[in-house]
Amino acid sequence: MVSLRCKKLVAQELKKLGVVMPRINQGMVEFQEELSAEQGTRFRERILKLGFEVLDDENSKLLDRISTSISDLIYKHPEMSRQQYPDHLIEKLGFNYSEITYLFSEVHGVNLPQFIIIQQVERIKEMLLYEDLSVKQIALQLHYRNGTQLTRVFKKITDLTPFYFKKMKEKRMEVQKEVSTT
Repeated sequence: MVSLRCKKLVAQELKKLGVVMPRINQGMVEFQEELSAEQGTRFRERILKLGFEVLDDENSKLLDRISTSISDLIYKHPEMSRQQYPDHLIEKLGFNYSEITYLFSEVHGVNLPQFIIIQQVERIKEMLLYEDLSVKQIALQLHYRNGTQLTRVFKKITDLTPFYFKKMKEKRMEVQKEVSTT
């Protein structure tokens, strides 16, 4: 539930139930008041009919732990290869990998390996923008076979090559510099 349309549908259903307007954020509804049992049941039924997944607190906490663990692996443990991630997640979260990936893909609409790649591409962007590293150096740090493999993955996710992405940043900085001097 990340699009404005989805958020609007959820808000409409809650309004029909007479629920005080909750905060609706990235896939979550935070209620200002506790729902009655009847409201909770009716809300769940209506949301399921719209095609949304309803999670309990335990699943929400697990999803947060999965996302945080992936981020930690990418940012804090660059020495660990992607092939080691499943074993690390199993050990850290205490669930088997198929349970973790099933829950994740049901809620987020992408499977866990895709999410990992997307997060790695975000890390690559940061490294291209803020660190003076070549594509080959980044590839080595993030356990890609070579710069070509990293470029293929980056382009698949962003539709840009790392070189072009970096050039866009440089152009933006030139334009900002020109604007600030005029």
